[in-house]
Amino acid sequence: MSKHIQFLGPEPLKKDFNLNYVIKHSANKKKTIKDLLMDQKFVSGLGNIYVNEILFLSKIKPEKNIKKISNNEIRKIILFTKIILKKSIKLGGSSIKDFKDSSGNRGKFQQKFNVYNKEGTKCPTRNCNNLIKKIYISKRSTFYCYKCQK
Repeated sequence: MSKHIQFLGPEPLKKDFNLNYVIKHSANKKKTIKDLLMDQKFVSGLGNIYVNEILFLSKIKPEKNIKKISNNEIRKIILFTKIILKKSIKLGGSSIKDFKDSSGNRGKFQQKFNVYNKEGTKCPTRNCNNLIKKIYISKRSTFYCYKCQK
């Protein structure tokens, strides 16, 4: 096993990415929920696109400090992480630039984005007329609805 692989967090689709794990490994950390989810030592394989989408579906503001995240919110994050990743895999991933799979096909998940790269468009939540905002967290583009995500 490569040295750096031993420091990776659990894969998000595995059973060990669960409520107890998140509570234990987020205790005493001073990070935003987005920064925590982007930390490969915490959970491996989540990139910026997926974290934006997960937090939108979980209705959690990306800037929220992890100390203020409830157990119910953690359960939502875990659930939507698994849903988003499975949906993305089924659709062949996201082809933002020039990504193609081994057969030369472009992914189709980007056609299902709720917030990622949707700055200035109407929030997809029913009865929400607010626009998607773009901010930067740790120099990464972050898209969210300030009304739906608390």
